[in-house]
Amino acid sequence: MPSDLNDTPTVMPLAAGQALRLHVAAGTVLHAAAGEMALAGPMQWLAGQCYLPQRRLRAGDTWIVPARGWLTVSASRSGALSVTVPPGWLARLRARLASPQCGPLAAGQPVSLPIPDRAPQKR
Repeated sequence: MPSDLNDTPTVMPLAAGQALRLHVAAGTVLHAAAGEMALAGPMQWLAGQCYLPQRRLRAGDTWIVPARGWLTVSASRSGALSVTVPPGWLARLRARLASPQCGPLAAGQPVSLPIPDRAPQKR
């Protein structure tokens, strides 16, 4: 999967019997816009053995990839797969800094934070 994809969905049409291999990041959202697809992967280690989880997506189903790795998508019926890649850490940092609630601080400017006092008060 190209690394220049952002958090906008990319729709990939699949013909019946076609297979597609994708390298996905954790948090990638897969949505079967149409058709029926079998997913295999990403590989995981389970009790010292390599385990390849498998699942089926039918039209309208959505799945969030739990771990990064290679995924095989096989279309049993013609359809379309929508892939939304989560933004990388740099894009998340830029979005956080651009939000109005979190403005940039001037270098060397002190920040006052309250210090909680958890000691019981004596009377």
